[in-house]
Amino acid sequence: MKTKTTWLAAGAGTLVACMLFFACKKENSSGSTDIPAGKSQMSIYMMDDPISFYKVLIDIKQVAVLVDTAAHHDDADDDHEWRDDYRGCHNSNTLVWDTLSITPGVYDLLKLRNGTDTLLASGLMANGKVLKVRVTLGTRDTVYTDSVTHYPLNIAWTTTFFDINVRRENISSVSNNQFKLWLDFNLAHSVIFWNGAYWLKPVVKPFNDKALAKIEGRVLPGGASPFLMIYNSTDTLYALPGWEGYYQVRGASAGTYSIYFKGQHGYKDTTITSISVTAGKLTTVPTVTLHK
Repeated sequence: MKTKTTWLAAGAGTLVACMLFFACKKENSSGSTDIPAGKSQMSIYMMDDPISFYKVLIDIKQVAVLVDTAAHHDDADDDHEWRDDYRGCHNSNTLVWDTLSITPGVYDLLKLRNGTDTLLASGLMANGKVLKVRVTLGTRDTVYTDSVTHYPLNIAWTTTFFDINVRRENISSVSNNQFKLWLDFNLAHSVIFWNGAYWLKPVVKPFNDKALAKIEGRVLPGGASPFLMIYNSTDTLYALPGWEGYYQVRGASAGTYSIYFKGQHGYKDTTITSISVTAGKLTTVPTVTLHK
């Protein structure tokens, strides 16, 4: 069988284009957050590393988090705690799935790029350590290759949900019981063309936006529509600039990066190197001009 994978380039550090944001914030008259005893507030953002499609529509029905109530947020990670049999070798009474309140519906992931994220859900969860985020999908997942032509985006697994394993460093602690989490939906590796159909096999990177870096810049001329791959030996991010050429990626680890600009519409490819990135900071890249 012959497998064809659509080349997706554009946006890393963008979540690093498509991101789910689950947040719960309730304030009392004093302006402080009112969280019931025994509960914590979880905020989850979702962004996307873009791809060379016109639209990628994902039908989201439910979002839940798996919490180990016998553990603390800062407890060291256990290499076994994400395994399916963890519940069997652990006190299952301490593992709790908490469902967040969301606005279910179809989300165009390609609108969540260049640093954009969206509030998807909000809710309280039991105090403890977050182990997983579970996203349940509906049946209206679709890929548009242009403004008219579209195809079903088939789910490449037997269940209607997928899980994202979460490590303690992925969580941003706002206070003792308020947390934030960003999810980078990497479309470049999540949408596959195989055997005459498009398939969704989610590759989602959880990260702490406050601890990682942002990279932004501009590529000219406007409307050149290049794909960007921002990479080093350990990390690869993607970006798809807007019409005026501005781009931003989020979730980049500290280090030195190169940026590959894949030209479109007759413009030549260009690569720049030695882009130094510092954790928790915004790095602005000098403007790059592409030539035919």
